[in-house]
Amino acid sequence: MKKNGFIGYGSMGSMLINGFLKSGALASGETVVSNRTMTKIENLAVEWKGITITTDNRKVARESDLLFVCVRPLDVLHVLDEIKDDLIDSTHLVSIAGCVTINDIESRFPGQVTKVIPSITSEVRQGISLVCHSRKVAKVRMEHLEKLLGSISRVVNVRENDFEVAADFTSCAPGMIAAIFDCFVNAGLKHSEIQPDVAQRMVVSTLLGTAKLMAEKGIGFPELIGRVATKGGITEEGVKVINKHLPAAFDEVFFKTLSKHDLVKEMIKKQRIMVS
Repeated sequence: MKKNGFIGYGSMGSMLINGFLKSGALASGETVVSNRTMTKIENLAVEWKGITITTDNRKVARESDLLFVCVRPLDVLHVLDEIKDDLIDSTHLVSIAGCVTINDIESRFPGQVTKVIPSITSEVRQGISLVCHSRKVAKVRMEHLEKLLGSISRVVNVRENDFEVAADFTSCAPGMIAAIFDCFVNAGLKHSEIQPDVAQRMVVSTLLGTAKLMAEKGIGFPELIGRVATKGGITEEGVKVINKHLPAAFDEVFFKTLSKHDLVKEMIKKQRIMVS
């Protein structure tokens, strides 16, 4: 019986594996996981009886019908070179490395390929999983993968050319949001005796409530701003400062992140040419 395979147990790989197993979308007895360091995955065998763990990527490739490659972008082609002789035409290969294009992957495996960008927020079954299927992926495979991802997130299909910006909106956003509100809290603490952990809880609860309000009531950003920042009020003064200074900061954010995407893509392109 073919299994669901995962190569790599880093931050996103571990989140996907544990999320799928906890949701019941995957059975532990039908799951095989490899990692270079066995000690990092030994806990899986303790927590999930029947799961197969190994340091042998080729074993995972041979045994898997659906195969997630969850390694760093610059390691993807090396892993594919290692396992390409163990893949068969019916294998559905899923890469979570945004900077590695479908064409890059198809240079090693000309079969059914999907790119997925998950979000750390799927640890609590929230957030977005970005998906882009190659033309070779059968409809039944698309539906199966998207149902699987839907057990821990909301699935959004995007064009591969839009992956970088979409990833900033989804996968990168939790880190950016945390950075923004860390600055926000630290600025406020200069003017009060509120303890940092108390202030953080205040802001986190407010973020949670804001997101819930917008999602459940279908409220957009401008409408919410208008409801809170009433004319002549205190919030309006803060919003004026934000509108004055943040647009330029976010222009630079996207310039930097998209430039880094391009740099990594170019490095992968050189890898591909050197080995081909």
